[in-house]
Amino acid sequence: MKNRTLTEAEALRGKIIGWRRAFHQIPELQGETVMTEALIAETLHSVGIEEVRTGVGGHGVTALIRGALPGKCLAIRADCDALPIREETGLPFASENGNMHACGHDAHTAMALGAAALLWARKAELRGTVKFIFQPYEEGGRGALSMIRDGVLTDPKVDAMIALHIGNIMGVEYESGDVVHTAEPASANIYGFKAVFRGKGTHLANLSDGINPLFMASRAALRLEELRLEALKAGERVASAVTVIQGGTRNNIVPDTAEIQGSIRSFDREKHKAFIARFQEECGRIAAEYGGSVFYETMTDVPCTINDPKLHRRFTETASRIISPEHMKELKQAPLMGEDYAYFSELVPSLYFYYCSKPADGPCYPHHHPKFDISEKTLPLGAALFTEFALQWQT
Repeated sequence: MKNRTLTEAEALRGKIIGWRRAFHQIPELQGETVMTEALIAETLHSVGIEEVRTGVGGHGVTALIRGALPGKCLAIRADCDALPIREETGLPFASENGNMHACGHDAHTAMALGAAALLWARKAELRGTVKFIFQPYEEGGRGALSMIRDGVLTDPKVDAMIALHIGNIMGVEYESGDVVHTAEPASANIYGFKAVFRGKGTHLANLSDGINPLFMASRAALRLEELRLEALKAGERVASAVTVIQGGTRNNIVPDTAEIQGSIRSFDREKHKAFIARFQEECGRIAAEYGGSVFYETMTDVPCTINDPKLHRRFTETASRIISPEHMKELKQAPLMGEDYAYFSELVPSLYFYYCSKPADGPCYPHHHPKFDISEKTLPLGAALFTEFALQWQT
């Protein structure tokens, strides 16, 4: 017999897909999700939910569903911002404003709204409270902190949280409909940096009068790669690279400054910090060796997402009630991606899982690609997973 929650989610298929397409057509960036905020609030009200708050931490939205039975508070988080990518999917509901939901946040929002509709209809059997958190500015890693500072985890106090990521970021071996879970960290520590090396500009004819900052920048880029290889040899899982080098304007002039930008990603927090400190020291040493200086700036510093073992165990139990065993798969290796849900996971017992949604037809493009798309057939099950967990996690 099909699970009741899944049956009810399937009955909402048309609405959930419609919501996803509506958000897909109005992609907004980072913290400027004004239209998205309004549409989320309007949709929540349309299903009957009364306690809806907008303007949380900027343009975030929260909604409360209070169950008839006593219990704790679970938060369901969905990120809702898009990317500055011009869409090339050719979909009839494609964005035309130069931005794109190329990471699946439109689907996250639609599935959370589906869960809100399902739980509102089942308040009589719900224990405690469910707080829905619709968060902007995940791309850039600032939205979660803004909402936390605005008190999103209080009134009522959040006791546990759950979130997901749709798409196929976790690996090519997974198939559409797979629920991919882990009790280990679900995302990496992400550190983005900029280092500006200052030398002394001069004409090439007077080369000995100058100090070339491009030498420093190039040496630092190579040194970062050497540090990565050393860490890999020591058994650490690290990804790091300089991805931007800028400096100079003419082929016969040594510039005053040269800049590098890049990222360092790993899973062990303490070793991650040590790696960063070592690279900063190396940048300083290289600059001093050439007689120059360096200004070092942290651009991003997002921790890894921590999964609570008890919530993970409860999630696998509840998810198994509504999907077949072959689609429940333990994550072999978490992707080296960043996720600012990590800030929530540092404060509240949390669960973050992946949900594969390869398109049924055609190629599967990666996240942040102008042709990225998902299989909309997977949306009802995503809503059902949130709903079933909310109904069962305290039993």
